Amino acid sequence: MSTHVQDFASSGDVPAEVTAARLSSDNDNAAAHGEEETKPSDGDSSPVDGKENMPLAETAVPKKKKRSKKSKGQKKRPTGFEEYFCDPPITPAEYEEERKSIYPPSRPFVDRIEECIQRYRARRRFDSAKENLFSRYLFLGGIDTTTRQFQGTASLTSRDLDGLDKDDIRDIAANDYVQRKPGMHASRYYNPNKPEHWDVDFTGVAAGFFSETLMRLTTPGAADYAAGVDLVSNFLKYVDLHDVCPEYAEDIKNAQKICQKAREEMPLLVQTLLLLPGNFSFAARRVTCEDDDDMAWARELMDEKAARQNIGIVMSILMSSKCGHENGIRFKELAGFPTVTKTITQQAYEVVSIVLPNDECHAKFKSINKYLGDANAIKPCGFFQVKPSVIRDGWENTMHNTVEDVTYNLVMEEEILALMKVGFKFKMDICLLNYGVGFIKNSVDGYPTFYEFLPQELMWGYKEPVVNPRPGPSIHNPTGSFEGGDGMGDFLNADLEDDAPEVDASPVNAFPVDGAPVGSALVDNAPVGSAFGDDEIEWAL
Repeated sequence: MSTHVQDFASSGDVPAEVTAARLSSDNDNAAAHGEEETKPSDGDSSPVDGKENMPLAETAVPKKKKRSKKSKGQKKRPTGFEEYFCDPPITPAEYEEERKSIYPPSRPFVDRIEECIQRYRARRRFDSAKENLFSRYLFLGGIDTTTRQFQGTASLTSRDLDGLDKDDIRDIAANDYVQRKPGMHASRYYNPNKPEHWDVDFTGVAAGFFSETLMRLTTPGAADYAAGVDLVSNFLKYVDLHDVCPEYAEDIKNAQKICQKAREEMPLLVQTLLLLPGNFSFAARRVTCEDDDDMAWARELMDEKAARQNIGIVMSILMSSKCGHENGIRFKELAGFPTVTKTITQQAYEVVSIVLPNDECHAKFKSINKYLGDANAIKPCGFFQVKPSVIRDGWENTMHNTVEDVTYNLVMEEEILALMKVGFKFKMDICLLNYGVGFIKNSVDGYPTFYEFLPQELMWGYKEPVVNPRPGPSIHNPTGSFEGGDGMGDFLNADLEDDAPEVDASPVNAFPVDGAPVGSALVDNAPVGSAFGDDEIEWAL
């Protein structure tokens, strides 16, 4: 130590002897302080755990174990709904079991499809959104998907599950069943014992689900709507892959085509509805429907002069070119400025044909827009032909409607016509011009080509009627009470028990002032309490 101190002191101004003395003193004090801390207290001189107390500086501190981190390359378990997911191959034994035991053609269809749905749920990981959508899809098909209370595997212990295989456990935990017994809410679902008004139709159920239910539960044309379509398509592929019902193989393929139509048409339909009625229809309504109160707010958006210019240029180009004539559109003789000859309101129409502007029309619109400038440019227009139709949407007034066999040619911008498809249906009001063509006055709603309304939609939330033993009111029993004295009527007619002391049912103003009528406001000497007025209503005084 002295050698180290001398070397350390030699580099400074402090003498080496003084530095060595200070270090020796500090070491002695530290040793004495350590002995005081490690010395056991009075009455507890025994060592701890059979070992002598050691100085704190020499006590071994246990090291904390480091938690093993998961490898970054570890993948999550697939849900079964990924874009490129494929069911794993089955073994020959599993194939023979499905072909001979689970899905044999000799087994009733309801038993096969019921077990198929249960096995499909067991092999997919559903989140809450997909769980709700799939249950609503099965409901349209007449499958009972309600949660079974007081059943399932939640209340079972490991001892209860001993001796059960995975198929038995799946049957216990399943909620998807085909109703086979009469009971509460049984009329909402398909019953093989009462097959009236029910048909096996995978295509119709898929179309009805995409047309009504999925449009209400999600945003049409958005990602959640596409996820609902993919869910149904995933189930149909599972049914087809495992050959659950070969007698309906063609129907299942058509249902998958409906899924593809829903993916393609719904985004186009949503964009079309956002652009309707179009600039030409807006200008035509602005000019020809001056007495329309609904156009009061829109008159500030388009100048009347610009509206007249728009409708005049469009009609002159369409009538002078071969765009409409080549497609069978016949114009009437020009008789002054366009005027409305007929207005049809609250009518559904189906698109029959679409006529896009040809090269001649594009050249004329381009030359006109050079003169008008970009600010007042007019978009190229074409035609689409519609015919009256009936949309069955569950309302009774649409079930017996009849439509006339007639078609109407409506003028529309090319950018909107490019989004339309033959078979689209629209609820709208149209106006017919004196030229033989028309325009959309107001657009209400639109429907895809595969639109289908299923009566099962009306059964959602339906409750079975329950017999009410209480008699209805009559002249002999106005309140509808029971003879035995039970019921609300007896309660209303019974004299109320009054535990409070009796009060004098005198007029409100027991001590009126001279000249004040009886029943007037209180005076200074009037008593405070409760009393009854002339109409036998108790008043708090």
